[in-house]
Amino acid sequence: MTHIGSFKIDIATVYNQPDHRFYQKWAPLTDPADTRSGVKGYVKSSLSVLMKGDALSMARLPPPSSSRASEDIGRNLLLPRGMASERPWARFHVRIYRAEGLPTMDAGLMAKMSKVTDRTVFIDPYVQVTFAGQQGETSVASATSCPVWNEEILFIEQFPPLAQRIRVQVLDDAKMGDIALATHVLDLQQISDPTRNGFNPTFGPCWVNLYGSPQNSTLGDIHQAFNQGQGEGIFYRGRILLALYVEVYSSPAAVVPDTGSAPFGKVKGALGKLGLRKKRSSKKDKKKEVSVATSGLVDESGEAGVEVPEAVTIDIEEIHPLPEGFQGQREDFLLFASLFEVTMMDPSVGTRPVTFELSIGNYGKAVGVRRSKKSQIREELRRRSWEELRSSREDLNEEVQILLESEEELNRDEVLSPEPEIRSVSAAMRPQSTEYNRSFQCLSLQPPSEKQKPCLFIWSQFEDHNFRLYQANWLSKTADRLEIGLDEVERLLRRPRSNAKERLEEVLLELVASCKQFSSFDDRRSQFRPNNLDRCRKEFLKKNLVFLARQAVRARRRITRRMAKQKLMDTRKLLWKLRLLAKEPQTTIPDAFLWLLSGSKRLAYVRIPSYSILFSLVEEQKGRDCGRVTTLYMKSPGGSASEIFAKLEVYLWLGLAKYSKEAITCFPEEFLPVYEEEEEQRRLVPVGQRKLPVSLSCQDSRYFQLRCHLYQGRGLMAADDNGLSDPFAKVVFSTQCQVTRVLHGTLSPAWCECLLFDRVLLEGTREELQQDPPLITINIYNHNVMGSVKPLGRAFAEPEFKSVEQYYQKPHLRFYDISMGRAPAGELLAAFELIELDYSGFGEVTPVKQSMSPCLYLFIVHHF
Repeated sequence: MTHIGSFKIDIATVYNQPDHRFYQKWAPLTDPADTRSGVKGYVKSSLSVLMKGDALSMARLPPPSSSRASEDIGRNLLLPRGMASERPWARFHVRIYRAEGLPTMDAGLMAKMSKVTDRTVFIDPYVQVTFAGQQGETSVASATSCPVWNEEILFIEQFPPLAQRIRVQVLDDAKMGDIALATHVLDLQQISDPTRNGFNPTFGPCWVNLYGSPQNSTLGDIHQAFNQGQGEGIFYRGRILLALYVEVYSSPAAVVPDTGSAPFGKVKGALGKLGLRKKRSSKKDKKKEVSVATSGLVDESGEAGVEVPEAVTIDIEEIHPLPEGFQGQREDFLLFASLFEVTMMDPSVGTRPVTFELSIGNYGKAVGVRRSKKSQIREELRRRSWEELRSSREDLNEEVQILLESEEELNRDEVLSPEPEIRSVSAAMRPQSTEYNRSFQCLSLQPPSEKQKPCLFIWSQFEDHNFRLYQANWLSKTADRLEIGLDEVERLLRRPRSNAKERLEEVLLELVASCKQFSSFDDRRSQFRPNNLDRCRKEFLKKNLVFLARQAVRARRRITRRMAKQKLMDTRKLLWKLRLLAKEPQTTIPDAFLWLLSGSKRLAYVRIPSYSILFSLVEEQKGRDCGRVTTLYMKSPGGSASEIFAKLEVYLWLGLAKYSKEAITCFPEEFLPVYEEEEEQRRLVPVGQRKLPVSLSCQDSRYFQLRCHLYQGRGLMAADDNGLSDPFAKVVFSTQCQVTRVLHGTLSPAWCECLLFDRVLLEGTREELQQDPPLITINIYNHNVMGSVKPLGRAFAEPEFKSVEQYYQKPHLRFYDISMGRAPAGELLAAFELIELDYSGFGEVTPVKQSMSPCLYLFIVHHF
């Protein structure tokens, strides 16, 4: 039973291969306990990874002439292309400094039995880091939600590694079993550049925001999987300060190994700080004495001669804390939102009053998030290490005396200068059923209510590292324009004798201009306290944008009418690369959340990325949804991607406090802010803080008639056992809903119906409604005689806007894509027209000017 060697590879690497498999490849074996010997042999094997829904394809057998080539081990390795069989060993340093804002667990029965009244912290947090099958843990901080570790976990692994993810998990050291508080994953592909003149994985020091379950107790928490990193987190759960860097040894045989199985065990870290203790473990950790060796260690600067660790194992060491203010001083941020319309609410809401909660980080949460300044000072005392406090008894007494005096000053400051007002929860509103069909609920925010559009706003404090989000927004907008242009070219290619070639040339020319503009502006822009990854990414982005621009210029010169389709596919690859460049791995500002509450119960949520609503004076750097009314779709916690619990029309703005006046000036022209009384404003708002409205009042609205011409669907999903469906459609527009008839046993229903939505009140100027008309939602369902209906997909459409002045013209039929979540689910042939109504004559509707009479049209539809 002598251990010869082993081979490790992560699932993602296998799945990213062609056909999601390695077929008859040689896996090189290495022994972590004997790294000097290099490769210990090879094993031919096949690996295949399939996701649910992937088709299982047969492996292509190699031709007989290449049978000898398959035996050439060096050319047929079970490794990604371009990776050598003998790789050097490297040391991965994961530095964990501290965390703040971690969730405090509910006291439950323990507090009642022990009569604990003042204690609000019931967690003993520690950090567990997992990488390439190895696992290391920090010490345990006692009874705090703002722990300080200042520890480093060191992993030894071959470089480049076959595992691309480092999992960082914060856990609570509980007597009845450790509980995951939150999980974050570092993707090495986003923080490294494996190309020539690239850089090794590096990260931070940077704050990492943590997300997970909205509950603070594991008893009955059905969303605990979110805390373990399964799925997207739906609630902010604090943040942690991390750093990562890699040192590569000069040769594969540069490490003196440990002959035991320590690489897969848990190694205890060095202790000595106040409030930290060793993690309890039921396993017996074995440590063997080995000799110390030295060899050439190559760091990022190219220098060698660094001391090598004793063994290939996991080590935990103490590190110096970061200097005070290393991340920069915190700046004031304003998050502002105004609800314009709430429709398509799930009927399970009923008629119970509901409210909306707006939050960013721990700011704005309705329950138990705000602490007094006294408790923050006590928390700072608890966080200080024992070495700092015992250095001098006289200094300690003097420091405590200063803190006690500062508490009295804080008491006076709280009276003289109150904190800025935070209005994060809306007033209670009672849902009502939609008109025509009572399938959905809605909130009536239309006139003549006194406060039509409620406003929510939060003041928060974060470090100003907006330059990262600014460059992400710039690249995202460049990718959006490129995608819109390519979609237009693809539509033109379907038409004979179209100008698709000329349009593709324009799209490529716009891409080249955007790349040049970003590079020139990035050279002049200064970064606030950049870390190593920021500096590396700056050169990385510049290099890749030059590469993309050169490819676009080369493709533009070689475009012909026959090659337009092929060049379109090649440009799609450039779009995919641009999307990858736009992903920012270091985001200091957490995402915003908008929750729908019924009492203390959280019904639905929507997570809003902070970069998408971040304000900037430069238009290209501003988030695409900042300062405009956008459509958001809420879903219930743990619900499927295709589920919609409610549809929101909401105005959003996030930015520094010095730009807070822009949150008000960016309102649509027809809406005026409504403020509270001046006396109340003077009492609540401190001097120098700008007043914020509590609601918006609409000054311009008009009535419309919506005509929905639904003709035929094709390629719908099968819902019955016979492979067919009984489809019908529900059309939702504003606070109205109408339903088509049910057609039995078909996947291509021909409804040939016109649904008429009369007297629809829309707010906004005529120009705004014409440029950006509201969306129409078409829900396709399968009818069941027994039981509830089954969703078959959903489509969105923009109606053709027709004002009073223009003559009526027939609407244009077109196909609309039906999707089920992210998966395609068929097409819908339909036409939608939004006709303005004129109420100027004696309170009666004046019809739109007609171009012909009578208004009767015959549409001939070919049945598929």
